[in-house]
Amino acid sequence: MIALLLAACGGGSTYIVEGTVVEVRPPSVVVLDHEDIPGLMGPMTMPFDVADPSMLEGVDPGDRVVARYTLSIDGSKLTRLRVTGRGVVPEVVQAPAPVRVGETLPAVTLATHAGGTRVLGPEQTDRVALTFIYTRCPDPAFCPAMMGRLQALDAALAGADHVAIVAVTLDPPHDTAEILAAYGAALGLSPRFELARAPDLQALALSAGLPIVRTPDAVEIAHGLRLLVLDRGGRLIERYDDARFPLDRVVQQLTTGAPAGDPTQSGTVTPQDE
Repeated sequence: MIALLLAACGGGSTYIVEGTVVEVRPPSVVVLDHEDIPGLMGPMTMPFDVADPSMLEGVDPGDRVVARYTLSIDGSKLTRLRVTGRGVVPEVVQAPAPVRVGETLPAVTLATHAGGTRVLGPEQTDRVALTFIYTRCPDPAFCPAMMGRLQALDAALAGADHVAIVAVTLDPPHDTAEILAAYGAALGLSPRFELARAPDLQALALSAGLPIVRTPDAVEIAHGLRLLVLDRGGRLIERYDDARFPLDRVVQQLTTGAPAGDPTQSGTVTPQDE
């Protein structure tokens, strides 16, 4: 499924995006609370790369914008962006203290796509690679990239015991148990790879360092790449903020519990292994 999606995106399909600016991240990223993009994806809050940093000059949180979005396997970007008006500045809520290396994830019991449960936190018995997804996210640089990398991780873990890969949906109204099961079947996920729903998604997302965006119309979790590697007992070994996490290192962490990341950092990006 992911391979077919990436192949379809290779030609560079173009869509119109309308929404409100949540954040500008110089030099070339803007976070938008966007409306439905017909033929592509539903409303969500997510970061977009822009083709030219000058496109963001004079753009501020709360601005209403319309943009042209080119979706490509070579790099999806906003190629045009125009401010159309002024809206309400979204409120961005960050956890006061996301889980750091060596700390324990608060207890949570997830419902998995196979009809079971997965316990995370102090009572956790397996080592777990935990991420967050939208099943209908089509951007090759986001969920398809993370899922593809995690499938490679799954293959590299062949024969390992008491290890799980868990992807929690950020879109529970759409990603029902039935949708998750169908998504898992389409990807041919192994029994080690679980898709899950969280009873208190906002609390889990904040613990993982994902911000919550509040607008007059909705409360959403900002879409972003995130992988938490958890030891038995829910202790955080390392956090990665990129789908290009190093496979060898994560395999070692999931099979041995080490090496640990830098405990002074709330998030890390380890150089990728190509």
